[in-house]
Amino acid sequence: MSITFRLKYALGLIPTADQLDAKWDKLIKTREELVRMEESDELKQYEELKELIESSAFQSQKREVEGLQYHGSDEEQAVLAYEALAKSHSIRSYQKISVSPRLERFESILDGPELKRFLHLEKEVGCDDFRIRMAAHKRKEFVKTPEYEIFKEYNYLRKSADIRFWQKFINSDGYQNYLNTVGSEELMRMEELNRMISSYEFKERVNYLIDKKRFLKSEEYKKIIAFDESDKSSFMAEYRKLKKAKELDFFEKWDLLLNEDFSGNELNNKQWQPENWLNFKLSGVSFSQDGEMQSFNGLKNLKVHTNTLTLVARKEKAMGMVWNPAVGLTPKSFDYTSAIINSANFFRLKEGVIEAKIRFKKETSITSAFSLTGDMPFPQIDLVRSTKSGVGMGIVEKQGNGSSKYIQLSGLNDENYHIYRLELWNNELIWKINNYEIFRCFVSLNEPLFFNLLTTLHGEVNEHLLPHHFEVGWIRCFSLKS
Repeated sequence: MSITFRLKYALGLIPTADQLDAKWDKLIKTREELVRMEESDELKQYEELKELIESSAFQSQKREVEGLQYHGSDEEQAVLAYEALAKSHSIRSYQKISVSPRLERFESILDGPELKRFLHLEKEVGCDDFRIRMAAHKRKEFVKTPEYEIFKEYNYLRKSADIRFWQKFINSDGYQNYLNTVGSEELMRMEELNRMISSYEFKERVNYLIDKKRFLKSEEYKKIIAFDESDKSSFMAEYRKLKKAKELDFFEKWDLLLNEDFSGNELNNKQWQPENWLNFKLSGVSFSQDGEMQSFNGLKNLKVHTNTLTLVARKEKAMGMVWNPAVGLTPKSFDYTSAIINSANFFRLKEGVIEAKIRFKKETSITSAFSLTGDMPFPQIDLVRSTKSGVGMGIVEKQGNGSSKYIQLSGLNDENYHIYRLELWNNELIWKINNYEIFRCFVSLNEPLFFNLLTTLHGEVNEHLLPHHFEVGWIRCFSLKS
C-alpha cells in the first residue's frame, strides 16, 4: 500500500492538504449559507405561507369564496322580500296616500279651527234639546231665534269645500288602509329591509357576490400569489439547490465533535494542558524519560499564531525532571527545551475519526508526534510520529517493543502540510494521509483515548536545525450520528 501511495504522491495524484482544506472550506461555507437561509426571515415567511395555503382551513375558505353567488343568497332573499312587500296593495296604497297632497290637506283641516267649529256645531245641532227648541217655533219665528243662527252657520260649514273634502276623505278606503298600515308589522318590516338594502355595506356585499372575479381580489388569492412568487424566487431556487447538495450529506451522517482551529493568540487552557498528563497526574510535574535531551517548558515553547499551533524545540539551558527507572524522579539540567500538550481533561474519543493538519521537518535526533493514549501509557496509538526518513503510524503496545501493527513511510515533502487521519471502528483502525489509505489493523480498545502532541530530542542537534517547529493547523474529530 505504501509503495502505491508513494508512487501516486510523487506523480501528484494524491490531493494536497491545501486542496483538501479548500474543499472543506467550501463545504463549511456551503453549510453556513444553508444555515443562514434556514434561519432567514425569507424562508420563515415562505414556510408560513406554505403552511397557511396547505391548511384545511385555508382551502375551505378558498372553496367558500369561490362557491359564493348572489342567487340564493341571504342578500337576494332580503331584496325579494322587500320587493314583495313594496308591491303589496296595502303598502302601495299607503305610499300613494302618504305622499299625496290630499293627505296634507286633510291633516291641515284636522288642525284647523273650521273643523273644530263644525264638529262643535254638529254636536249642538244634533242634540235633542236643540231639536225640541227648533220644533217649538214656526218657520217665520225660528229665523229670529239664536238657534237659527247656529243652524245657519252649521249648514254653511257643512257645505264648505274643506268640510265636504274632510267627510269624503276620512271615510275613503284609501285613508282607512293608510290608518291600518301605519305602524303595522308589514310596514315596519319593509322599512327595515329598505334600510338594510340601501346601506353601503349591503350594496358592496351584493356587488361582491355578483363579481365573477371576486376570488382574484380576495386576501386568500393575494397570499397564493405571494407564495407563488416566493416559491419561484431565486432565493428558493438556491435554497433547494443547497438542500440537495450531495456534499452536505456529510452533516447528515456525521457529528463534528471537535473543530480546533487554534484561533486567538494563545493556547486555550480550558481545552489543552501543557503537560504530560500521566506524569503530571502522578508527580505534579511533567518530566522527561531517561535518554531524552529536552526539558518540557510549559507554555513557553508553545505559540499560537494565524490559526496555527507550533510546538517549538530550541537549544537553551533549563532545569527539569527526569525519570530514571533505577533511581526514580530526579532533577536535571537540560541543554534543550520543548513542549507537550494533552486533551485528557476536555476531550477523549473511543470511536470515530480524527484528522489533523500537520507539518514538521525530519531530523534524526528529533521526534515529533501526535498520539492517543488512555489512562495508562500503553497501548499508544500514533496518528503520526516523525522518523529518521519520514513518518510512522500504528500501535505501540509497550515501550521499546517493535510491533507488526506499525508502518513507516518515507517520501513525504516536509515543506508541505499533510492531513493525517485515523478512523476507529469497532477496534479496527485505519490510517490515511490526505484521504489516501496507508495502513489498517485491529486492536481492542477498552476506554476513550485523549491526544498527546509533543516534540522530544534524543541526541545532540546541529544548531542550524533549531529551533524546530512542530506545526498543527487544525484538529477535527467526527462521529457517526446514531
